[in-house]
Amino acid sequence: MRSVDRDIRAGGDPPDPLLAVLLGDSGSLTPVQIAGAADDASNPVRIRFLVDSGADHDGLAVIAEALAPTLRVDFTDVDACRRAVAGADAVTTFVDRLCPLAALLMGTPGLWGRKDLQRRVLREAGVSGVRSAALGDEASLRRFAAEAGWPLVVKPADGVSGRDVWLVRDDKELDRFLYERRAEAPDGGALSAGMFAEQYVIGGRPHAPHLADYVSVEVFVSRGRARTAFVTDRLLPERPCRETGLVLPTGLDTGSRAAVTDCAERALRALDVPDGAYHVEVKPGTQRPDIIEVNGRLGGFVTRLVRYGTGQDLARTALDAALSRPTELRLAWHRAVLVLLFPAPPGAARITAAPARREIARLPGVLAVDHVATAGRPVHWRTGAAGTVATVWLGADDHDALSARLTDTVTLLGERFQYRDAEGRTLRDDDWWTQIARTRTPT
Repeated sequence: MRSVDRDIRAGGDPPDPLLAVLLGDSGSLTPVQIAGAADDASNPVRIRFLVDSGADHDGLAVIAEALAPTLRVDFTDVDACRRAVAGADAVTTFVDRLCPLAALLMGTPGLWGRKDLQRRVLREAGVSGVRSAALGDEASLRRFAAEAGWPLVVKPADGVSGRDVWLVRDDKELDRFLYERRAEAPDGGALSAGMFAEQYVIGGRPHAPHLADYVSVEVFVSRGRARTAFVTDRLLPERPCRETGLVLPTGLDTGSRAAVTDCAERALRALDVPDGAYHVEVKPGTQRPDIIEVNGRLGGFVTRLVRYGTGQDLARTALDAALSRPTELRLAWHRAVLVLLFPAPPGAARITAAPARREIARLPGVLAVDHVATAGRPVHWRTGAAGTVATVWLGADDHDALSARLTDTVTLLGERFQYRDAEGRTLRDDDWWTQIARTRTPT
């Protein structure tokens, strides 16, 4: 990354590099992980945390203040933010919605928070063949559908964590989408500002039946080029386009790994990204891979998966990349691991029954149970990852054993969770978890 107002002491050795980190909810690294990774006696990094004073982040600020110097700043006041990062060697964040601000403070605004413009740049650079269009009204969406064909994805240009992502496969689903949007808009307009549509990327057949047809690539860019990268498999998504988990190490063959990694790195070059860690979602295709989207931070859940599977600390690599330091990453896997983001079915509105945390924790291979939603909680598919009803971490000696443990876990969760729909009727929709269960690998 480009440097910002480096403070060099007069005489003597220069200070340890200072990294300003914008904190927020749902970061892919916690303040504890960031501070722990920086505390390396052989190569220390000074951390300055910034917390948004205009948000309800008192708890986050208290934690940050106990770990490193912390400033509470109104993140809507760019001048105040610039003063807060003065003297830092670099600015970074591990929170999706804060990537535009971090880039702005580094003097490299880029296209974060503008997935519509990202898609246009990637297509013009020849990295992606996907067509897209900004939407202003119903007519613009119908026009794009007629030109681009089905299926389409409609989502916010600044969306995060899969929130409000719609998969539209035909005219009937388009009419339903517009009907629901009209019902929400008091002015009668179906499409709010900032929505865009793009062709749905068709992936190749996944290398295991319980996996999605897409992967993600973590890329660490330092001194202007990608220094290291690795691929993560993804579990079969729940309708319409909700992620349900990540698996490491990847089961892709060497050639496929190289192809998706090259695609991700070409996307980052096309977007002219500064140094740092990036999370790129890619669909391996029958002819060539294509980009789903590019995120300006380390992928969520990835650091913990790597620690469970290798014992290594990915957070330090991310900090080094942000500071334009050399990065080196050799992952030696001693077990296969996954995180399961168990979703409620699309039609669910409220949970009526839920399993106990202890019965999940007793299942073979369970490494941790982060949360289990309780009966009475409202749910809605449009909240994306925020609508996950249970988060469970699993490990096994190999992928076959991990697949079996995944089956046992989704079967328990699928049978114990019960729901009602928006009309108060009992909902029976087990398509996703029974499909996962049917893919069990014989042992």
